[in-house]
Amino acid sequence: MADALAPPTLPPLDGWVRVSDATDRPFELGPVSVVARTVVYEDAAIRERVPATADGPWRFLFATRLEIRPHTPPSKALTKLVVKRASAGFESRLEARGFSDVRRVESRTLRVRVGGGGDRTDDGRGDAESEAEADVVRYAATVELAGVELAADAYLAVTPVDGEFLLTGGAYPREVRGGDTETAASLREVIEPERFREELFRVIRRVG
Repeated sequence: MADALAPPTLPPLDGWVRVSDATDRPFELGPVSVVARTVVYEDAAIRERVPATADGPWRFLFATRLEIRPHTPPSKALTKLVVKRASAGFESRLEARGFSDVRRVESRTLRVRVGGGGDRTDDGRGDAESEAEADVVRYAATVELAGVELAADAYLAVTPVDGEFLLTGGAYPREVRGGDTETAASLREVIEPERFREELFRVIRRVG
């Protein structure tokens, strides 16, 4: 199949469930097109700990393998364009998931290892890996769960590798902003922003 594109490979995700796996063409102009394969995961374990928020916009992450056709080697100009379009798409994804007041806070580069994201052998090795540089953007946002308002953090990483781009991102609640309800108290017990951030960055550093 001409449009077949392998999904991104992520490290093991304990307690997460894949909720989407889709291929689309987010951009097409004349002979040039972009094909994207995106997988989306949600933290199922944390929903079970706060039943009142089970249907709310909880913690999620996604990864996209993006290929430009015909093949176009990554360049600074092309990477800048992909980052711009990916950022706009990520903000729309956040808003569609119920995050509001989404605002860009900062951006930086991060050295990452790409490839080898799948199952590991007994000695810890996976598929062949290489080092790359990802453009990482951090956002702040607001999210409401069962009537409780929370501050949230979100990250998007764009990594050029082997003639393709890997897009990885996610969002999670960071802090309860008020409320003396039972749900608010339950949320304070399960929100671990440092762990949430570390787990998201482990994926960003190991997607392939």
